[in-house]
Amino acid sequence: MRTLLFLFALGSSLFGQSQPNVLFILIDDFGARDLGCYGSALYETPNMDRLAASGAKFTQAYVAYPRCVPSRFGILTGKHPARVQGEKDSPHVEPVRDATFGQAFQAAGYSTFYRGKWHLGEGASNPDKMGFGTIVAAGAAGATRSFFAPYTVSKSKGHDEKDAIVGLDDAPEGEYLTDRLTQETMKFIEANQDKPFCAVLAHYAVHTPIEAKKHLTKRFEQKLATMPKAEVEWEKESAGENLLVQNNATYAAMIESVDNGIGRLLGQLKKLGIEDNTIIVLASDHGGLSARGGKREVATSNRPLRAGKGHLYDGGLRIPLLVKWPGKVKPGTEIATPVSTLDLMPTLTAMAGIATPKLAGSDGVSLVDLLQTGTAPARDTFYWHNPAPRPASTGDLFSSAIRVGDWKLLDFPGERRVELYNLATDPGESQNLATERPEDRERLLAKLNAWRKEVGASMQAKEKKKKK
Repeated sequence: MRTLLFLFALGSSLFGQSQPNVLFILIDDFGARDLGCYGSALYETPNMDRLAASGAKFTQAYVAYPRCVPSRFGILTGKHPARVQGEKDSPHVEPVRDATFGQAFQAAGYSTFYRGKWHLGEGASNPDKMGFGTIVAAGAAGATRSFFAPYTVSKSKGHDEKDAIVGLDDAPEGEYLTDRLTQETMKFIEANQDKPFCAVLAHYAVHTPIEAKKHLTKRFEQKLATMPKAEVEWEKESAGENLLVQNNATYAAMIESVDNGIGRLLGQLKKLGIEDNTIIVLASDHGGLSARGGKREVATSNRPLRAGKGHLYDGGLRIPLLVKWPGKVKPGTEIATPVSTLDLMPTLTAMAGIATPKLAGSDGVSLVDLLQTGTAPARDTFYWHNPAPRPASTGDLFSSAIRVGDWKLLDFPGERRVELYNLATDPGESQNLATERPEDRERLLAKLNAWRKEVGASMQAKEKKKKK
C-alpha cells in the first residue's frame, strides 16, 4: 500500500499541476535597449514591459558569444562554445557530446516542443532528436528568406539564406512569420494545458531581412518624424562603423509584432487558468545589429553600450533578460548582478526541481537564490572568445574578453592590443585604462590566458566575410 501511495505521489509530482510549466521566448538579434522598459524611446513594447513588471528584469545579462549559433549552443546546453568551436563560429549540438535543457524536461515527463529558429545542425542534431517532442519551422536555417509567406522566397534585395526554413508550406500568401510562430505556440499550449510542458518559442525576428507590416512601419515613420534628429548618426568602430541612434521604423514595427504575440500568449495563459503555474523567460541570443564593416543595412543602436552584434564590447554581449516565476519572484524585481545565458540550463532545471542531463555543460550557475532572495552567486568572472571575426560584415575583430567584478579586459591578438575598462564608471567602454593600470591589465590577461588554455580556445583567427 505504501508503495502505491509513493508511486501516486511521485506521479502527481511529475505530471500534476504542482510541476511548473516553462515558456521560453528567444528573440533573435534583440538588443539590450530594444524594449521600452530598458530605455528605448522609439520602440513600443507594452507586453514585454508588463512581463518585466510581473517578475524580474536583469540589467546586466550577458550571452556567451555575440552571434547566433555559438550563443544558442550555450543557452541550450549550458556549455561555453569556446570549448567546442575551434576556429568556427558555428558549433552544432552533437548527441554524443551535448545535452539540452529540452532533454532534461523530457526525461522528467514534460511535453516539450520547439517553434522557430534552431540553427544548431540537422539530422542527428535536429531539435526533435535533442529533447523536443514536436517541432515547427526548426532546422538548419539561420534566417527566413522573407517574413511574409511564402517564406522560402526572398523579397529583400541581397538577402538569400542558403537554408530555407521548412514545415510551413501550408502558409497562405502574405502570412507574417512572427504571427504564425505565435499561433503555433498557442496551439501547443492549448493542447497541453493539463500536463506540464516546456515550450520554446524561438522567433526568427528581429533578425534580417528587416521586413514588417506596412501599417505598423508607417506609424513608426510618423513617430520618428516628431522626434529630434541626431546631428551625428555614425561613429567609427573597430573595422567599420556603429549606429548611434535608433531610427529604423521597419525594425520598430518588427518589434511591435513580436510584442503583440507575447501579449496574446500572456492572455492565453490567463484564460486557461495556468498563468500562476507557468514560468516565463524572455531573452535574446546577443546584442542588436548596430555595427557594420561595409554598407550593409543595420537594425538598431545599443548605445550607451558600445558596438553590437559580433563584438565583445557590451553592446554585442548584453541582452534583455526577463523572468516571471509566479509566487517565487516578487513582481518588479530589478537585478543588477551580472549573469550569463549559460546559467539558464541549471536555473530552469532547478526551478522545476528536475535533474540536469549527464552531458549538460557546467559553465553556468543556478540563479534561483538570486531571483528569490537577491543572494548573488559566488562568481565574479565571465569569459568570451571570438575566433571567427567578420570585419567585412559586422566590423568585429579576432578577440577575447574577460570581466572580473567591474573590470573588463579585451585582448586583440591580431592587433597586439589590449584594452581595459571599468564598467562601473565607464559602461560605454570609452576610456581605455590598460596603460594607466598595468597591474590590473596583467592580472586579467593572465587569468584570460589560463582560461583560453583550459577550454582549448583556438588562437588562429578564421575570418568569414559572408553576410549573416
